[in-house]
Amino acid sequence: MATLPSVPAETVLVERILAQIDREALAADCLAYVSVPSETGQETAGAHFLADLIRRRGWDVELDDAAPDRPNVMSCLPGTGGGPALLLNGHVDTIPIGKSWPPRRDDQWIWGRGAEDMKAGFVAMVHAAGALERAGVRLRGDLWLSGVVGHETPAGKKEGPLHLIERLRAGRPRVDAILIVEGPCAIWRASLGSAIFTLTLRAAGPPLHTLLVPYRNNPVRALRCLLEQLDHLDASLAALPPHPLAGPDQFNVGMVSAGDYPNRLPVELRVTGTRRWGPAHTAETILQELTELVERAARASGIEGMTAKAVLDAAREPFETATDDPLVQALRASGERVGGHAPQEIGLALVGDASLYANALHLPTAYYGPGYETAHSDAERVSIDRLVHITGVYALTALAYCGQA
Repeated sequence: MATLPSVPAETVLVERILAQIDREALAADCLAYVSVPSETGQETAGAHFLADLIRRRGWDVELDDAAPDRPNVMSCLPGTGGGPALLLNGHVDTIPIGKSWPPRRDDQWIWGRGAEDMKAGFVAMVHAAGALERAGVRLRGDLWLSGVVGHETPAGKKEGPLHLIERLRAGRPRVDAILIVEGPCAIWRASLGSAIFTLTLRAAGPPLHTLLVPYRNNPVRALRCLLEQLDHLDASLAALPPHPLAGPDQFNVGMVSAGDYPNRLPVELRVTGTRRWGPAHTAETILQELTELVERAARASGIEGMTAKAVLDAAREPFETATDDPLVQALRASGERVGGHAPQEIGLALVGDASLYANALHLPTAYYGPGYETAHSDAERVSIDRLVHITGVYALTALAYCGQA
């Protein structure tokens, strides 16, 4: 199940599968998909494009509303039985188009919002399933194709992934592993946990005119104490051993706010940022850590009646799929067959839907995509050669994981 066959007759089968991949058809479908707007919250056209792309192969498609008029897409190539089921998955929504380059292509690249993140992956997974069918391959296990809405935060609230999780928990469908068709062109099998934190210090008194209170009693001075506590946290995290794939625990600050008028006391101070953590922690222990930190800052300020609070939003726990898991083995063997060498196995501090699926469903989950160099940029693009590469990897991974009938 975890390795591709290497005897001559089966090598011919692998070559026959790869020969079914049409570079020009891939590029044309990818450009057409990129030309369909599907911003978060308005994904319907993108979901229907994916559904139509699947229907063109003669396969049934289910449009399953995760939110009103915002459907997830589901399709299945049923196996003959006796093999594990694989779910290929991604998100149909993109960040706002904004000032991104308009859709276009040349011999090597396709440009436009969603090219890399992640419409190329969807086109590749559909063409991969088509290559298996045209090569006359029947899999033992079911091969599921799925696209979800509501991925991109903050506009998206994970409506699509959470709705899919509900279905999978109920066994509709039953799957044994999930491969997300985006990310670097590598086996991304681990991520740190992540959450947005807000630390708040609030003075007891009202927001008086600054003429009435000397600066030495200004609540804003407590901000220094809070930043010093964050300095201590940074030093303590730097002393910890990093996760071997995803790197060190870390945090950073993106927003600092205090006050609402030049000559009124700023009675509420807020620091907002991102905290990322490895398997030694959970969101609960991170919240406790930050609560104790902001409380120490309140005490150190010396300002009577100063209260402190820490809040976590959008918390995602870390995930890791073992290198010897059958899904990773299948990806490694397939990547080596297509690319001539075993793909790199990586982890990232970046958090995606795999953290939701792996922790909620306890299923082995990994990513493999065409690249992650231009995602969310105005110059977003995807390599057509990489598009061909991942199509072959997805097809052979399904063969290796699900098994040949």
